[in-house]
Amino acid sequence: MTVYGIAMISVLIVDDHGIVREGLQRILEAEEDIRVCGEASDGREALELTEKTRPDVVTLDITMPRLGGLETLNRIREKHPKIKVILLSVHGDSPFIQSAVSLGADGYVLKNARPEEIITAVRAVVKGGSYFSPAVAREIVDQLRSPNSQEGDSFSQLSSREREILHLIAEGFSAKEIAKELEISTKTVEAHRTSLMRKLNVRKATELVRYALRHGLIEP
Repeated sequence: MTVYGIAMISVLIVDDHGIVREGLQRILEAEEDIRVCGEASDGREALELTEKTRPDVVTLDITMPRLGGLETLNRIREKHPKIKVILLSVHGDSPFIQSAVSLGADGYVLKNARPEEIITAVRAVVKGGSYFSPAVAREIVDQLRSPNSQEGDSFSQLSSREREILHLIAEGFSAKEIAKELEISTKTVEAHRTSLMRKLNVRKATELVRYALRHGLIEP
C-alpha cells in the first residue's frame, strides 16, 4: 500500500496485555511508513485477523491464553508464508529462542529493548532480512557453538494439534473441556496427551505443565 508516494508497512499487533498493544501502536504509527492494521489479544484472534487484514508483519507475544505465540507463528507460517513474523517477548532463554527459530520466526525482539529496535526489526524483515535483539543473537550463536540441549527442538517437532492441547492442559483444562473447546472427542484428546508425554519423555501431567512454563505457553 502506498500513501502520498510512501510505501506503507502494515503491522498486526498481538499481545494479551492492552497496555503493551497501545504502547506498540504509538511507537509504530509515529513512523510515516508504518500503520497498524489491527490488534489481537490471543493466538486465535490473531489468526482470524491475519486472514482478514493480510498484514506485512505480525508482532507476536509468546505467552498468551487459548493459543500461544509459538503455535500461532507455526500456523501463520504454514498458511501465509509471505507474512513476516516478529516475536516480541520477555523470554530470552534458550528453549524459547530455539523453538522460535525452528518454527521460522523472522525476528525476535525482547520487550526490554529500546523502542527504535522494534521499528528497525519491522523494516528489516519487510526487506527480506531478519532481526534478533543482540542478546538473542548471542544466544543463537552460543547454541550453534555448543548445541547441548534438544528441548527447544522437541517443541517444534510436536504436531500443531499436540502443541494446542499441551497449551490447554497447562492452562488447567480437563480432557472433556479440551474436547469441547477444540470440537473433538475426549478419546482423541487422551490419545494426543499420551503422544505428548511419549515425545517429551514425561510421565505426569504436572511435568507437561512445567514444560509449558519453560516454553512460555503459560505464565507462572
